[in-house]
Amino acid sequence: MQTATPSAMQRDPVSKARYTFERHDDQLVVETWLEPGGALPPHYHPQQEEIWSVVDGEVRFRHGRTTRVIRPEDGEVRVAPNEVHGLESCTDRDAHLRCRVTPPLHLQEFLEEAARAGEQGLFTQRGLPRGLRGARWAARFLKRHRDETVFVSPPPVLQRALFALFARDVSAAR
Repeated sequence: MQTATPSAMQRDPVSKARYTFERHDDQLVVETWLEPGGALPPHYHPQQEEIWSVVDGEVRFRHGRTTRVIRPEDGEVRVAPNEVHGLESCTDRDAHLRCRVTPPLHLQEFLEEAARAGEQGLFTQRGLPRGLRGARWAARFLKRHRDETVFVSPPPVLQRALFALFARDVSAAR
């Protein structure tokens, strides 16, 4: 197995999470530091398995219909393809998590691009698109990544309607 050097730290101000990435041949290791008040909203990956563990601290972890607090002593939580999962901070200090993703696909690019959008102010602190520019960006982004990462909210039928409304290529319409 070939090991890559960890990437530079990336911060998502909306999710209140910091990431580093280390790519191996068939796996992406995502080190995540979830800040107080931070959360990764419920979502699923149609093609990827994730194995989560808490290195330090504790988080509230949603896995399917079950939500529980996990800590380092709880070991690993395996999330199979198509299983809904999400996590949120539940203490007043950072939690350090590790996630091993197989296959890596484009998850690193997804998280980095989402963080850049947050830095550019395209989202409110509640994670909602800010204005028409934010809505267009979000629709194009989610449409582009829909084969790998699918958010539970808004419902898929509404997401498809938003894609049709906002994700059109404006230059092709001219």
